[in-house]
Amino acid sequence: MESLQHQFISSNISRFRILVNNTADYNISGILYNEYYQLTMSFQGIREFFSSLEQFFDSVNFPQHTHQHRSFGAPSDKEKVVPIPLQKGIHSPKTGKKATFTMHVQFRQNATWQGTLQWLEGKQTERFRSELEMLKLMINAIDFSNENDGLVDWE
Repeated sequence: MESLQHQFISSNISRFRILVNNTADYNISGILYNEYYQLTMSFQGIREFFSSLEQFFDSVNFPQHTHQHRSFGAPSDKEKVVPIPLQKGIHSPKTGKKATFTMHVQFRQNATWQGTLQWLEGKQTERFRSELEMLKLMINAIDFSNENDGLVDWE
């Protein structure tokens, strides 16, 4: 594992390419790629997507939280390292099977993220003010019309 504690951190560290490869059961899975550190990680579901990125941002301490995590235990002096699921030097494909995005998280304020999301196939860029708003932009870009989950539909 590589320590990132004493390295210079560019704002590009919080820029990720998101390759959505699967949308089974109205959930997304795919690959996250950070070009700055050439780090690749896969995610299986929205929950893992957000927790992996949050863990990464915490490990590099950028963008910094406006609210600090608090606990009743003694403070930890553990050195921050790149999370285990991340692998260095693996080059990611250019596009996802279902959709491709470039996400740049610029701030983590009010216990959520703010930044920009670029949908590469649609050639559109939008700002988001929260993780939920970013997720809604992603879902609106992905075509879920071929999903056959057996559930009743409004139509």
